[in-house]
Amino acid sequence: MSEMIKRLARLPEDRRAAFIAQLRAGGNQTGPRQAAAAPTPAGRPAPLSFAQETLWFLDQLSPGRATYNVGTSYRIAGALDVAALRRALRATVARHETLRTAFRRGPDGMLQDLLTVQEATAGLLSEVRDVAAGPAAAGYEAARRRATELGRLPFDLTRGPLWRAELLRLSDRDHLLVFVVHHVVFDGWSGEVFTDDLAASYAAETGTGAPPPSLPVQYGDYAHWQRERLSGATYENLAAHWRERLAGAPTLDLPTDRPRPAETTYDGTYRRGVLAPGTADAVRTLADSAGVRPYVVHLAAFLVLLHRYTGQEDLVIGTPMANRDTVEVERLIGFFVNMLVLRTDLSGAPSFRELLGRVDRTVQEAFEHGELPFERVVDAVRPPRDPSRSPLFQVVFAFQDGVDAKLSLPGLTVEQESLDPGTSRFDLSWNISSRPEGLVVEAEFNSDLFDPESIDQLLAHYGQVLSSVTADPDVAVSRATLLTADERTELLTRWNGPRLALPEVSVPEMFRSRARTAPDAVALVVGDEQLDYAELERRANRLAHLLRRHGAVPGERVALCLNRTPDLVVAVLAVLFTGAAYVPVDPGYPPARIAAILDDATPVAVVAHAGPAGKLADADAPLLVLDGLAETLAAQPDTAPAVEIAPDDVAYVLYTSGTTGRPKGVLIEHHSVIAFVRAAQELFGLTETDRVLGYASANFDVSVGEMFNALLTGARLHLVRDDERLDMARLQELLETGGITVTDLPPTVMALLDPERLTALRIVFVGGEAFPGELVNAWNAGRRFFNGYGPTECTVTMIVHECPGHWNSSPPIGLPIANHVGHVLDEHFEPVPYGVAGELVIGGAGLTRGYLGAPGLTREKIVPDPFGSTPDGRLYRTGDLVRRRRDGSLVFVGRIDQQVKIRGLRIELGDVEAALATFPGIGQLAVVPWTDPHGERHLVAYTTFGGDPAPEAGAIRAHLADRLPAYMVPPFHVTLDALPLTVSGKVDHRRLPAPETSADTSGSGAESRPRTDTERVLATEVFAEVLRRETVGVHDHFFELGGNSLQAAQLMSRIGERFQVRVGLAEFFRSPTVAHLAAIVDRLRLEAAPEVDLLALIEGLSDEEAERLATFEGEA
Repeated sequence: MSEMIKRLARLPEDRRAAFIAQLRAGGNQTGPRQAAAAPTPAGRPAPLSFAQETLWFLDQLSPGRATYNVGTSYRIAGALDVAALRRALRATVARHETLRTAFRRGPDGMLQDLLTVQEATAGLLSEVRDVAAGPAAAGYEAARRRATELGRLPFDLTRGPLWRAELLRLSDRDHLLVFVVHHVVFDGWSGEVFTDDLAASYAAETGTGAPPPSLPVQYGDYAHWQRERLSGATYENLAAHWRERLAGAPTLDLPTDRPRPAETTYDGTYRRGVLAPGTADAVRTLADSAGVRPYVVHLAAFLVLLHRYTGQEDLVIGTPMANRDTVEVERLIGFFVNMLVLRTDLSGAPSFRELLGRVDRTVQEAFEHGELPFERVVDAVRPPRDPSRSPLFQVVFAFQDGVDAKLSLPGLTVEQESLDPGTSRFDLSWNISSRPEGLVVEAEFNSDLFDPESIDQLLAHYGQVLSSVTADPDVAVSRATLLTADERTELLTRWNGPRLALPEVSVPEMFRSRARTAPDAVALVVGDEQLDYAELERRANRLAHLLRRHGAVPGERVALCLNRTPDLVVAVLAVLFTGAAYVPVDPGYPPARIAAILDDATPVAVVAHAGPAGKLADADAPLLVLDGLAETLAAQPDTAPAVEIAPDDVAYVLYTSGTTGRPKGVLIEHHSVIAFVRAAQELFGLTETDRVLGYASANFDVSVGEMFNALLTGARLHLVRDDERLDMARLQELLETGGITVTDLPPTVMALLDPERLTALRIVFVGGEAFPGELVNAWNAGRRFFNGYGPTECTVTMIVHECPGHWNSSPPIGLPIANHVGHVLDEHFEPVPYGVAGELVIGGAGLTRGYLGAPGLTREKIVPDPFGSTPDGRLYRTGDLVRRRRDGSLVFVGRIDQQVKIRGLRIELGDVEAALATFPGIGQLAVVPWTDPHGERHLVAYTTFGGDPAPEAGAIRAHLADRLPAYMVPPFHVTLDALPLTVSGKVDHRRLPAPETSADTSGSGAESRPRTDTERVLATEVFAEVLRRETVGVHDHFFELGGNSLQAAQLMSRIGERFQVRVGLAEFFRSPTVAHLAAIVDRLRLEAAPEVDLLALIEGLSDEEAERLATFEGEA
């Protein structure tokens, strides 16, 4: 028994797990184990194994790539017998049929095609490449470059052998053997078999040992056996388990550095890290105490890492299983490995010790049902197919608790090294192995998604998690230490805004200072009317005295419901001159909204124009209608009222929509306005020569920035009248003739203007709404362009990013401005790593006092600063998700409570809009989620095209399909004359019309029937036959009809035979419908059509035939 335990301990991790699983299950739960593979009759062609079938399919999907190459270099020191090595390699190839295999199409599918030994080894090591010239180090580097080159050459799976070997001579006693093989005939276990057999054969050829024993079966025998084994009840039982286990399995949203390409590129590389000394012992100690294996501890720690990076509690990853649990196949070279799907539940805030138990059960259950090949699991589960991701999982974890097998040749010293193929089969593969230098983690990653620095960070944080959980296994997984102390300090301090000295003054004091400095300078322009600073101050003083008589004093509020005339600016200043706070109420609001604001604000007076006054009849406060107060105001003093205004008095109250639907009043103090203006003056270089556009509605805090950036700088404010705000021609004219230098416009408005005609414009600021990089490119030439972010609670804007150069995607929102801080925190108020989404928590000089009459909400949203990063010790929880780039800038992700997911995949609408913005001729645009009458969620693209004819929806979809993953392409498109806007100029999502679904959905209606001969043939003779269905609509989705990857390959073959064109599988995956394929087939046939000598044909026509042709042409 002790010998058996020792043998079990020496088994690789996955085989040990499978063995234990079988013991616990009393055998295999899916039924009695059949006999192992046996030799099949000679001459009977072998099918592909299920795993080979998948790799063949993936090769067809991305032909000409080295994604599945497996390469190793062996540096051999000593007196190498090259002839003996050649014979040993030949013997190894003769011993293993897989090394003589290629693939061919048979009548019922793909078959293995065996080459003779002579064919497979023709030219083997016939030439030894000499790289010995120059210094030894240079020779070795040249050899390594050649080895890498060999490792990245693709194989043609229809032409064997699917391996290559080359011997490079560095000196008489120093050689480099390079061996590269395709994964379809060679897995990780095969590497050990190969080195053992090559070593034994070399020993036999040199007379120092015996050759390896003969093999009882070959890989083809296994493929036959597997097909017979996995049928009937065995298959159904296994498939039923995985269907239940993976029902509704989510996609892992691991943060990436770049948007996901429309199709998986497989471009990749790897990074390597060594875990801290003592980690292996600590892991083993914890494993023993918890009654699990070290593999489970490492896997659980990796899941904690993924959980902390994604915030997801339902995690799905893959792990390899050797799948060699019969002695007959142990010594075979071949592709046996199976990928198991591990789905682990991290909900309920478990401790790490509790998670170990969950993970152990997950692993055992997976191995108990691991006989079903991954390809058949995918067919059984039928997850949404997407060419930008591998199905079911995109992250793989592997653990090897033992030293790699090495090539050992008698009388020689051999060092071996895996070749970097420059590819990655998954988004991320996490491989842990025990090496002489300790526990090593090799992370292979897709380089189109991740930067090396991000993977280095993952490696470091994995070590942190392991150290944390092994030191305290009872720690909650959400509290396990992720960051080092230095990282935490950097994230909390490095990226905050600079400290800028602020004057201890109120807004009126700062304005009056400007008015005294240049009383005759123009302060305000509205249409043809201009007011200089002195006149503006006098008018405001008069109204202030009148308001004082109605109780306007510090601590009180005055509501303003005014049209966009000079009166609006005068009234704002007048209220501030009294020390009271102004409460803007947009005249366009419905009466119920206005009543709710006035009821909450309890103003001492309401100042209005005659037009909107009709909506204020029920106001409890005195109503001052300016239209009839000319004489009264003229009688008021034009000097400043005698009032003391403190910097911490409230300057204004802005109402925003709360989650209850009832507006909430945000209190902003004078010093916060001063802090914003001072920061803007520094950032934008504002001077008294600037002309600032006043576009925003007064109830939107951008208006605060527009108004006071101008008036507190001594610049000129150009207030846009109501009749100019939505008339783009008049707005364009105002911008040009007014010589506007500074704007803050909504992106939807900017899309309708011509920036090239705005020669005076030098500062473009955009905030409050996402926009594509195309907008930046159109507006930033010759001027400074800023993106910004700032909720109402933080005084206009508190995070800014300047956007020079060319942009392919939406720019980040940036970094905090002076005297402000911004932290990205998790649910426990701890900073998250670079690149990881967390809640944006902000603070500083612009932070609101709180919410009017809502102390509970104030306490909920404005919390104590545990980091000591703000002078007043307060922070605001924005409820917005952001992530921090490595340059410190913040990228807006979305609202925490409004994440967009389609079929379980998270979608960043900004990425879709950025791609949509590149469509020629597009004007305004918006992409929004929409739920259809059946409860299914879809994306809808809304666009305008100005005076140009609107393109076909299919053209827009095709454009997006070239740039986005299929799941991100909106299936519905609506063209409008103009997008509906809110009073603040943003897209009004509530007023966007629902899409017409009849033309975009499939079914049995007329819109689903074939419209051309190509569609008819594809629907009735290709799709229907492959899918074994009576009817197929032209918009029906191949995979939603039950198609699988193998059938997709069959479909492409049928299309090639029927139409004599080659459609790539990748093209098919973009939109697997009859309509999409028919368009591609027609285009390819047209391109392949031979040129016709039209002149010769016309000359051969009779007069009658020529007349008929001319008549037809005219009718056409």
